[in-house]
Amino acid sequence: MHRLKHFALPLLLLLAFAVLPAGCDLAGSGESESDFDRAAMLRNYGENLALPAFEALKTEADELQAAAAAFSGEQNASSLADLREELKHARLAWQHASLYSFGPAEMRLLRPSLNTYPVDTAQVEENIASGEYDLGAVGQRDAAGFPAMGYMLYGLEEDDAALLERYRAGNGGEEALQYLSDLANQIQSLAGATLADWQGSGGDYLGTFLSEERAGTDKGSSLGMMFNAYVLHFERFLRSGKIGIPSGVLSAGVPRPRATEAYYGGYSAELALANLRAVRRFFRGEDTEGIDGPGLRDNLQAAGADELASEIEAKMQEAENALQGVSDPLSAQIENDNEPVLDAFTRLQDVVSLVKADMASVLGVTITYQDNDGD
Repeated sequence: MHRLKHFALPLLLLLAFAVLPAGCDLAGSGESESDFDRAAMLRNYGENLALPAFEALKTEADELQAAAAAFSGEQNASSLADLREELKHARLAWQHASLYSFGPAEMRLLRPSLNTYPVDTAQVEENIASGEYDLGAVGQRDAAGFPAMGYMLYGLEEDDAALLERYRAGNGGEEALQYLSDLANQIQSLAGATLADWQGSGGDYLGTFLSEERAGTDKGSSLGMMFNAYVLHFERFLRSGKIGIPSGVLSAGVPRPRATEAYYGGYSAELALANLRAVRRFFRGEDTEGIDGPGLRDNLQAAGADELASEIEAKMQEAENALQGVSDPLSAQIENDNEPVLDAFTRLQDVVSLVKADMASVLGVTITYQDNDGD
């Protein structure tokens, strides 16, 4: 009996390892048993997704600044239309770059500087009147960036004729044009500085991102930071910011249509859909041209979590289908028929639980941020 007991423990341990699922995380190490090349995945994210996203944002910010300069030179319907179009292009580019709000973007406070909404229109008017403001100050974030430009191009007056008249000399137009120019310059400056931080010719954050010192899944690792930024973005800034708060789900049941991302421009639903599609491409490891590289989906599959990868894909598709049923202006959709917006929120919430809990567990990444739905 004693002899049988002596051999039983090694035998049980052997059986336990034999049935351990392939790809299961080794206890506490965050390392996977699979031979999935995470270094190649990070290289794909850094070189083919993140860096091009900031390059595109910088290009669109340059175009926006040029259009603002042209409008300052001549205020007419054509220059106004051009400036509005460039603003929309820049905001669409932001839907991609905003996924990478870590490293240089976090250091430069890119998100709060470029896209805090709803805009504080009283602060904007006060800034125009006084001519004294620091758009980089914490207290000016809701009077700066894309949302403030949206107000300046759509909401400053009741119609286009009055808006153009407002900008012309003799009607206080110089001050308004100066504010518009300062907004465009700030966006261009921040986009350019963040791109330079990523480039090898600048701060070479890409080199840091891909370095061996940033390998692994710990809090300070590249994967850990990127994954946390990705999930945080999905939960707080896509699900909550673009849909949940304006629809009333996360604002005490009171719809807040003016809290939509592009309230004055009237294309908030389009921005939300573009952002969700960028999130889906990120999950697959696809660049904006649709070229597939190693991504989080591949990592899940290599870890034996094919079913989870497929479920995330399916839920993201359901969320995209729901968002396609939401019309612009999103504010009018919320006021007149909120049900499609509420359904879109539910579909987005379905994805949150899968990526924040299940995917994080399989990948061995710890969620380090605190949820704050009221942000």
